[in-house]
Order: sequence, then structure tokens, then C-alpha cells
Amino acid sequence: MSLHIGVDIGATFIRAGLFSHEGELLKKIKSPFPRSGFEEYLKNLIIDLSGGELSRIAGVGVGSIGPLDLSTGSVPRAPNAPIKSFRIVDPLRELGLRVVLANDAVAAAWGEHILGLARGYRNILYVTISTGIGGGVIVDGNLLIGKDGNAHEIGHLVVDYSSNIRCGCGGYGHWEGIASGINIPRSFSQYVSREGLCGSFKSPLCQRLLEGSLETREIFEQYARGDPIAIKYVDEYLMLVNSAGIASTINAYDPEILIMGGSVALNNKEAFAKGLDRYLDKYITVRKPVIRFTEFGDDVGIYGAAALSIKPPESLKEYIEAWNKR
Repeated sequence: MSLHIGVDIGATFIRAGLFSHEGELLKKIKSPFPRSGFEEYLKNLIIDLSGGELSRIAGVGVGSIGPLDLSTGSVPRAPNAPIKSFRIVDPLRELGLRVVLANDAVAAAWGEHILGLARGYRNILYVTISTGIGGGVIVDGNLLIGKDGNAHEIGHLVVDYSSNIRCGCGGYGHWEGIASGINIPRSFSQYVSREGLCGSFKSPLCQRLLEGSLETREIFEQYARGDPIAIKYVDEYLMLVNSAGIASTINAYDPEILIMGGSVALNNKEAFAKGLDRYLDKYITVRKPVIRFTEFGDDVGIYGAAALSIKPPESLKEYIEAWNKR
């Protein structure tokens, strides 16, 4: 039986799945991103998932946070991860395995194309809003890669030039710096301060701000409960920013279908659907695509990574040949 492993390397968690050649998920593992020893961790993860029988594994697909350096098969600087620089391809090649590597959101786009909601479409946009923000794009059936593997870093689009929040990459006004899971509390703090909201409304979020321990989850929980400050922030600022980022990407790539993923988007579908319905038409200049939330849930990354191995994209062929000669 030909089996494939898909590994999703996120900034907070690493997920891996064992798949049949037809894309059926047989087994999965999830664990926090290690604080040290990444390469040994990665090898042990693959060995555990295969049950120690590496000869059964036809290939390993990996979707990773970036920025990537595909020429070395590594991540040279990961702004949101506990380890900032790590190799991916070489440790797996030491196990004698065929490897295919792409950015995590790019892998997710490919997974939706091969195994998910985007089957039958040739122009696809996948957007993930999670710890960070990223995207994957397929144009006319071709998965976009870029010279180093970073043709899709849409989280670093400038969506608010007036923002003084510094993104993890060092830039200002970036979509990820404002609207990603790790940064939403910072942009919430800036917004309520600028608008003078904590002096006008009573909200438990104001106390949490003073304590310095506000979490993204709490903002959306209070939003669902009708908290006036949470509603103003989410409806009048956060979803405006998200719509601007998504519209800019739609305008650039003209997709037939947009698929949303990532924990922030998937855990708050109603707020996102409402926000996109309110603002998106104001910004797009091309025909509006079909909009869906991924049906793979938190497993979208491992499905995407597995799809890289099951049916490697032509745009990665040159890299795949180079990696697997090592």
C-alpha cells in the first residue's frame, strides 16, 4: 500500500497526517512547536507516524510557515515561531524519503485543488487567518511559487498606512501585523485608544487591556455576546482591514473561488461572512469569486501537504529534483 505523510508546520503547532494515495486520512498527530531540536523532532515525528516502517512511505509533503528558501529547503527567519531558523528537507532526506516542500498556505491551496472544495477550478485563492496571515494562489491551473517560494506573502500587504503597529517582519501597517491572531489584541488596543472607547462604554475588555493579558479569543467571545466595544472594533475596523487585504488579493489574481481557513476565520465564520458581505464589494474590481470556508477545518494544512506528495505540482518540479538528489 502506497502511503503519504503530510506535515503542517505552523508557528504554534505542528500537525502531521498519514494518508492513503487516494487522500484518505488514516492517522494524525498534533503537538506544540518545539523550543529546541527541531530537526530531530521532525524526524521522530515521521518515524512515529509511519509506525517505524519508513519503507511504506511513498513521500512526505510539507507545508511550512515562511518565509522559505526553497533552494536550501529551509526557513531562514520565521517571525512568529519559537525557533527562527530551521532546515526541513535535509533531515527528511536523511531518512531516505522523497520530499516536497511549499509554504503552508500554498500547500493548503493545492490540497483544496486536489482533494477539497476547489476540485474542478483552475483559478483558486486560499487565505488563512490564524497566528499569522498567508495565502496560496493557483492561476490557470499553475500553483504560484516565486523565486524563493514566497510569491504569496499576502499577510504583508499594507492595509492601514496610519497604523503604528509593527509587524513581526519589521514593517508597519501590514495585514498580518493588524489582523492575525497574535496581533489582534494590539490593534484592538490601538483602536479603542484612538476612538476613546473605554471612556465611553463599559466593557470587560477594557479591564483585560489594563491587565495586559487580553486574548483574541476574548474579543470574539464578547463580540458574540453583544459587547459594544467588541462590535465596533470587529465590524468597523477589523473586518474592514480583512476585506481590504482579501480584495487586494482578489484584484491581483482574479480567482474563481476563494477558500478561507485558519483558526481565527474558522472559529468566527459568522463575523467574517458578515464583514466580507459588508465591505468586499467596495474594493474589488473584478467579478466576485465564490467564497467558502474550508471543510478540512484545522486539518487543511496536512491535507494540503499530503496533496503535494500525492500529486506534486509542476511549478515545484525543479526543486523536487534538486532536493531528492541530496
